[in-house]
Amino acid sequence: MKTLFQITGIVALVVIVGACKTTSGSSQSQPENSITEKHWKLVEINGKPVEATSREAFIILKNEDNRVNGNGGCNTLNGTYVISQGNRINFSQMTSTMMACLNMKVEEELKRVLEMADNYSLSADGKYLSLNRARMAPLARFEVVVK
Repeated sequence: MKTLFQITGIVALVVIVGACKTTSGSSQSQPENSITEKHWKLVEINGKPVEATSREAFIILKNEDNRVNGNGGCNTLNGTYVISQGNRINFSQMTSTMMACLNMKVEEELKRVLEMADNYSLSADGKYLSLNRARMAPLARFEVVVK
């Protein structure tokens, strides 16, 4: 009888410990062709190729604190992002420097894309990242830059 109570106690303890286990949202496992920690050069926005400017427009999704860093072609961009199941992505707390440049069209469109995007797709070879809204055509396409 004493052994039965000991076994029951051990089983109950295992169940309680298992139920109390927590996971952190920032330590989500990334897919094999992860989009994080890569330099993504903006190559197309709203269906049009991006014209070369003096500075390259790009984003980098950092694993640490889910930070996004980049440049719109003139100003530095910073903020946070959240990736969830189903290739869902959400950017928030976006800020940028405020230098005035001759042509800020691409930068303004990129900021709008980051506000609107709610999902992403990655090409089979992992070379292209598209930011999308619902099932519409891609808002922006990026090409990975190997450094």
